[in-house]
Amino acid sequence: MTKREAAGQLTARTAIEVGTVGIGLAVAGPVGALGAALLKPALELVTVRDRRGLRNVERLVEAVTESVGLSADEFEAWAKSKDGRLMLTTGAIQAAYSTMCEHKVKALAAVLTENLQDDAHLDLGVLVVAALADLEAAHVRVLDAMVNGPLPPRPEGTTDKPGVALQSQLGEQFPHLAAGVVPIMATLVRHGLADNRVARDDGNAAWAVTPFGCHCLEYLLSRKSGG
Repeated sequence: MTKREAAGQLTARTAIEVGTVGIGLAVAGPVGALGAALLKPALELVTVRDRRGLRNVERLVEAVTESVGLSADEFEAWAKSKDGRLMLTTGAIQAAYSTMCEHKVKALAAVLTENLQDDAHLDLGVLVVAALADLEAAHVRVLDAMVNGPLPPRPEGTTDKPGVALQSQLGEQFPHLAAGVVPIMATLVRHGLADNRVARDDGNAAWAVTPFGCHCLEYLLSRKSGG
């Protein structure tokens, strides 16, 4: 059995735990012809999404096992041997299943690989996986801009500091996301990737990226560039 086949089998065994049974195709009562016609395209979309999620999990398992030279069964045994390992692994599987970003799957695999080699950072790994699970493309773009810039100039009388951004700067940098800057930053703050700074007198909110935010961004950017 190839590693790809073994990863596929492990993916299938964990599918129910992750919730990849979709909506179960269960409908209360009989469905009329019109109802069935309306449901069929929607359910096909769910099936497509489920297949994408399962492929992500398969890629995750394959990347981890190839990196450390374990079989899929050995990887599963490792995950089950300690509560911290199980929490980390299942969290990464759920995050991989839910995302549409391939580089995030690679980042999750990197977190798992590091912890397979050393249990010392299991607790930190769980926090990283939980944060990555909530980050999608918009969050990563904003976080990257805050850390690596460049951002639009600040209003006169303010001081530029690396990793610190005003709401007006982010809105100008990402005009298509301007209305979503606050909820994007709320997600980053909730996971400790950024913190709130005192709002200016003009009501312009400000945020600063934390060391943990830089740590998570490194996983995402290195995997996005193929590192």
